[in-house]
Amino acid sequence: MARLVPLLPYLTVVAALVVPLAAVLYLVTTTAWTALEQAVLRRPGTAAAIDVR
Repeated sequence: MARLVPLLPYLTVVAALVVPLAAVLYLVTTTAWTALEQAVLRRPGTAAAIDVR
C-alpha cells in the first residue's frame, strides 16, 4: 500500500481527464439519439400512414 500512495496525485490527474471526457461522450450520444428520433418521428407522411382508417 505504501508503494501506491505516491501515485495518488497521478490518479487524480487521470480521473480529471477521464470524467469530463465521459460526460462529453454521454452528452453527444444522447443529443444525437434524440435528434435521430425526432427526425424519424417527424418525417413527412408518417402521420398520414398512422392515421389511415
